Amino acid sequence: MRTTTVHRIVLPVAALALAATGCTKGTDDAAAKGQAASEVCGGFAEEPRVASALEAVAGKDVRLTADRSEPDRVVSELRKAARTPQSGKERMRGIPFCTLEAAADEKNVLTVTLREALAVPTGEASKASVTAYSTGRLATSSDLFASVYFTCRMPAPAHEIVLAAELERADENEADHAGIRDEQITLANAAARHVAAELGCTGTGLVRGVPAKARS
Repeated sequence: MRTTTVHRIVLPVAALALAATGCTKGTDDAAAKGQAASEVCGGFAEEPRVASALEAVAGKDVRLTADRSEPDRVVSELRKAARTPQSGKERMRGIPFCTLEAAADEKNVLTVTLREALAVPTGEASKASVTAYSTGRLATSSDLFASVYFTCRMPAPAHEIVLAAELERADENEADHAGIRDEQITLANAAARHVAAELGCTGTGLVRGVPAKARS
């Protein structure tokens, strides 16, 4: 009788322990499926200073997913755009090069899109609401948005085109702090450099690492 009583007490306790383990396992598995900041979207942020910028925006050691990203389509569409006659040009809609979510809770982090621009905007860098940077043809960053315009020259029969890398930080990403504009422009610039390398662009004017402020 004593042995039977012990089993009746111990087994429910073991079951509770397994249940408790099961409650956290799903979250742990979701986080484990993500990637580190230096690995997402083809490793565009693999350079230490760029990876640090992404961690500052997404969170330290946060695992990320990029399931809604289309980096291959970005390259193929922009290569096609460089071969489209100038007379037939239309403003291209941005293609998601890198759309990031936190793996553990699927919270949106940011999206970087690439597109062909008909021209570099004038007067953008002088706006009081943005900070301008020295990279490409025009680079600015504001509270939730950053963009880098640059020229891409590819081998014939392609012609020179102007491309824009545009970063938008999700409203639910509350990573606001003193250096957030620098980090956003660093990521937009890194994405621009990555795509430019894939396309074989020359004459981009894009700098490595963290772009310097053109003005405060």
